[in-house]
Amino acid sequence: MQSILREAMTRREAVLLVSRALAMIQLISAFLEATTLPVRLISLHHYTSRIKASASILGDSYFESLDQVGIAFRFARIAGLLILAFIFWNCVPWIERVLLPNCENQEQSI
Repeated sequence: MQSILREAMTRREAVLLVSRALAMIQLISAFLEATTLPVRLISLHHYTSRIKASASILGDSYFESLDQVGIAFRFARIAGLLILAFIFWNCVPWIERVLLPNCENQEQSI
């Protein structure tokens, strides 16, 4: 009967569970960002080939640089999300303090 009635989840286990869930959310977000990269790359290729094929039109040059900046920021977002996923998955000590602060510190401050 005691095997069925298990002790409550410890503080460390709860923080690890929440941290791993947040890591999975970050990983899924990074994957979703990566799925939109082909559209930007195709658009960049389209405007780059138009500029090379004919005389440079101001609008095409604008869209080319817009796509370049968009792709650069997309890679930066993906890298940031992957770094956050790695940090959350490993549950470093400061993540534990942020997700579940000590109740004793809160009672002393009141």
